[in-house]
Amino acid sequence: MGWDAFGLPAENAAIERGLDPEEWTECNIQSMREQLDSLGLCFNWDREITTCLPDYYKWTQYLFIKLLEAGLAYQKEAVVNWDPVDQTVLADEQVDENGRSWRSGALVEQKLLTQWFIKTTNYAKPLLDALGDLPEWYGVKAMQANWIGECTGCYFDFKLKINGKETGETLSAYSSYPEMVYGAAYLAILPSHRLLHGSSSVRSVLQQAFQPGQDSLTEVTAHNLFTGLEVPVVISHKEAFDDYLDTVIGIPDGSEDDLSVARTLNLGWTTVLKTVKNGAQTLINSQEFSDLTREQAFHSITQKAREQRVGGHLTSSKLRDWLISRQRYWGTPIPVVHCESCGAVAVPEEELPVTLPKALSLTGKGASPLGAVNDWVNCKCPRWQN
Repeated sequence: MGWDAFGLPAENAAIERGLDPEEWTECNIQSMREQLDSLGLCFNWDREITTCLPDYYKWTQYLFIKLLEAGLAYQKEAVVNWDPVDQTVLADEQVDENGRSWRSGALVEQKLLTQWFIKTTNYAKPLLDALGDLPEWYGVKAMQANWIGECTGCYFDFKLKINGKETGETLSAYSSYPEMVYGAAYLAILPSHRLLHGSSSVRSVLQQAFQPGQDSLTEVTAHNLFTGLEVPVVISHKEAFDDYLDTVIGIPDGSEDDLSVARTLNLGWTTVLKTVKNGAQTLINSQEFSDLTREQAFHSITQKAREQRVGGHLTSSKLRDWLISRQRYWGTPIPVVHCESCGAVAVPEEELPVTLPKALSLTGKGASPLGAVNDWVNCKCPRWQN
């Protein structure tokens, strides 16, 4: 038997009763255990787990550190669903059709925050393919396939520059036709993109170039870590791209829209497609991928990008990386120390678990109460402990 015992509903319920969330949760678990016993249900209580106990979440923290070491957990600024009453982030499915929080009923705001993410998009295609090996179960397979989407494109990683100098910003951009990546003319972002509104080092340059209602050519360039080619960054006139995309690669050979933007902005690009006598298309001007068919190039280019760890994982325009930092207080602490000198540093495995401290005050209002626990927030960087 397992008790999924962390979460904001439990925290809010405890606050309403003037109780500590830990005491409230333990009391509920005991009550539910007694009810199960009174029903005559049989469980192996030696194998009971409770997710809010340190001996359990030690291992979720361990898994997080392994994901961080593998480059699969990362932090970035992102526009999130913000509940102004509960003062926390909501997943899309926690916002109703009227744009209100399913918990508090408050009108949800869009807010730019620095959040932790897991790179679920790296596994979209394997997840989609593996659904075929599962038995049908009340339409769940179809729901999962729809959630993942058709994995017909991928992301490539770019380093942003200004006047030839790296800015420290890395950006992943999506393409529906990665086999034509050598024909890129530009990298396009939406006017709502975090780079124009957050703490980015390129924000001021982008804002100076931005002209609402039209495609805006900027002085920021993007160096494609796969092709080695550099293209300009364009702020799109569009309010939205397909599905959840906010950054796309403009390839004139692949899209009339991309061709129109490139021509309007007088951008240069390389033609990468050639049609042969039988009507098939092959690649040209694409380094070692030239003379391959589009299908061959699709598989070869994405595979090599994955090997070089600069993108190439097949995914859809619908699926996004999983935002995981959605708790206000009553949740597993993320085992990372934020050091002014070293940046984000994982807590050593031998020091796990990082236990959740007792909150000084739980009101359900304002910022997380964890910020007031000084001896917990102000800790030593693991790299400086020796």
